[in-house]
Amino acid sequence: MNETLNLSMIVIGDEILNGRTTDLNGSWLSKYLFEKGLSLKAIRFVRDNKTEICSALSASLQESDIVLTSGGIGPTIDDKTKNTLADYFGQKIIQRDDVAQIVTQNYLQFGRSWQPTLNHYHFFPEHFEATNNPKGLAPGITFWDSTNEKLILAAPGVPKEFTAMVDQEFLPLIKKHFNHLIKENYQTVIRTSGIPEEKIFFDLCPTLWSELEKFGKVSSLPHVIGIDIVISYTGTKSDHLEKEEKINSLIKESALSSYVWQYGNLSISDLVFKKALELKCTFSFAESCSGGLTSSKITDISGSSEIFMGSVVSYSNQAKMDFLNVKLESLKEFGAVSSQVATEMASGAREKFKTDFAISLTGIAGPTGATPEKPLGLVYIGYASKDKSGAKSFQFPGDRTKRKDRFSDMGLLMLLNLMEDKI
Repeated sequence: MNETLNLSMIVIGDEILNGRTTDLNGSWLSKYLFEKGLSLKAIRFVRDNKTEICSALSASLQESDIVLTSGGIGPTIDDKTKNTLADYFGQKIIQRDDVAQIVTQNYLQFGRSWQPTLNHYHFFPEHFEATNNPKGLAPGITFWDSTNEKLILAAPGVPKEFTAMVDQEFLPLIKKHFNHLIKENYQTVIRTSGIPEEKIFFDLCPTLWSELEKFGKVSSLPHVIGIDIVISYTGTKSDHLEKEEKINSLIKESALSSYVWQYGNLSISDLVFKKALELKCTFSFAESCSGGLTSSKITDISGSSEIFMGSVVSYSNQAKMDFLNVKLESLKEFGAVSSQVATEMASGAREKFKTDFAISLTGIAGPTGATPEKPLGLVYIGYASKDKSGAKSFQFPGDRTKRKDRFSDMGLLMLLNLMEDKI
């Protein structure tokens, strides 16, 4: 057996491949496994087709110690995973009382009574093991291939059922068979903004990548408003703390340091929330092109009412004047998408909500509305505090939805800089 413990995932379902449903389980699983000291080797997507499932099983078992499937274990005709797994490992499907007990309990947790005539959950591969389903009805399917020391795990495709089953039922089984191979995984993350990755590694800091590789595997990952530099490695907690300190020191002493907005992996909204609590301050927003998205990101955080007082979504010019005291003269002379109007919007929001800080967003999300002077993706982000006010302009690529996301995150970054007195 390899010293590296690998897991392959097979996502089963016609609805995934025809675009009717988006797979969320693979993304969740990759993060979950890393946190648990495991490694995701590959993800394969196949239809509800026995031949395709078997082909994916063979490829996955060849490369990994653990194979986890998602989908195809429900009660309908197109759910073929259970029968395919049984045939693949030469097992008979039989009626099993122990599985019936698990199914009965799965139903009882929802206050329902199981009717065996309505499905065949209790018809199960002879030497397989069934697990509880903490969030659903269909039992999980597990099989330990002792000859080849391989573990096969089959879960429902519904994300809430999949995640609960993996965490509560499958992880203990993985530890039972492979605990000696599970390692501690760590990452050190440096989050930057305002500089493209090619400039970082080929111009600003041409030796940085090789210097970081001394600590672990290096990745450069674009995010909404910049680049995340991620260094991944295994070891003990003390090793991690020592490496992280050295990596962060290396970055702080480099030319990249002025572009770093976080040594860590919090979202910008979480970081703003944390800083506002630390300063015991309040803030507000005035949103036009972002349409309330910035407010939504903050109010997604429990407890945000302590620091976030409110927002004005002033999409029209009249709303900007009526609710934020933007001057008609400013709108006529400079236009709604301008530094002057953005500044007045931020000052108006701060005044209306009586907050310590405020930001505003006014821009052109597209795909229409651009002019030669004001191109698509242009946004002015205004700011206001007790001592200062103003605005900065940015331009972002992408479609309308992506630009709104970028406008919003950059606005939150501006708020963070305002709170830290970096503007």
